[in-house]
Amino acid sequence: MLAWLLVNTAVLVGLVSWIYGRFALRPVGYSRSFSKTAAFVGEEIEMVERIVNRKLLPLPWVRLESMMAQGLVFGNQQNMEIRGGERFQNHISLFSLRSYRQIVRRHRVLCARRGHYVLESATMTAGDPIGLARPSKRFPLELELTVYPEVLPISEVPLPSHGWIGDFTVRRWIVDDPHLVAGTREYRPGDALRAVNWKATARAGRLLVHRKEHTADHRLMICLNLETHEHMWKTVLDPARIERAISYAASIAVYALRQGIDTGFLSNGWKFGAPKNEPVRVDFGGGEAQVLQLLDAMARLQLETAMTMHALLDRVIAEEPQDIDFLIISCHRGADLEERAEALRRRGNGVEWLIVEGGSGA
Repeated sequence: MLAWLLVNTAVLVGLVSWIYGRFALRPVGYSRSFSKTAAFVGEEIEMVERIVNRKLLPLPWVRLESMMAQGLVFGNQQNMEIRGGERFQNHISLFSLRSYRQIVRRHRVLCARRGHYVLESATMTAGDPIGLARPSKRFPLELELTVYPEVLPISEVPLPSHGWIGDFTVRRWIVDDPHLVAGTREYRPGDALRAVNWKATARAGRLLVHRKEHTADHRLMICLNLETHEHMWKTVLDPARIERAISYAASIAVYALRQGIDTGFLSNGWKFGAPKNEPVRVDFGGGEAQVLQLLDAMARLQLETAMTMHALLDRVIAEEPQDIDFLIISCHRGADLEERAEALRRRGNGVEWLIVEGGSGA
């Protein structure tokens, strides 16, 4: 009798194990989404997980694992364990799932670091009550989140106290005096129709606008140098200092664009989604669309150089730029950079420096 009971028990256990091994994760669905696709450093957003069991068979235990970058900080939550590493954190949660049941789990997430985050997949493991069967399934997610750098009030940015950038709100190329006209130039996208010189346009057969002495004819190129010293090679060794420099660049870009100044961005780093030997460049533009484009480029910027900054400025100089004001944000003013800055000045461009000092201060 005992032998018969043992045999029946073994058969039952084997059958249950086989059923769970074959059908536990069929059909089980899993999805994950963020409440926003883009946020700023310091902002809190929500991540929503949906797990659904679309069959009669209940799941006594389900284990869910996923890897995320350290720059996203999750609040404390029951049934979730977070194991942190130097760059990534492993999220492990354990729960049960009844028949024909959907679970919606909401997580508060603090965007602690600038960056572009990609969550590629999550792995789910389930099994029978005894724990003999442990089928696993990988769920592709392709979930992305962009965290923009911190944008500071312009008063907190250590702008140079001298020169054309010293008084950011009234310097010569922000205050547009409509009475000061110095000829004409080609129409650029974004120019107001009232600026069109109709007589000159008729004579030339192409659209021309008044050349003003101030804003209309000056554009700002923000040049961010990732080199912390003159002989640095590739990887940034003082990331906190460069993150501060990126925040300064973002703050100035947002302020300038909202003052109506066409602004571009140049950096000798490379960005996520682009080749590692291709420095970052965003051409001049205006309006809120340009704000988002610049912030996105700065969010994706990697802390590794694609080339030296002086070599990148050589490319700019070869284009013979005119009517452009360059702001070089750098941790140093090496001889090679000074030489390129002087070459830009000789071509009639304004050049200013914002030196990012070491330590926690500006």
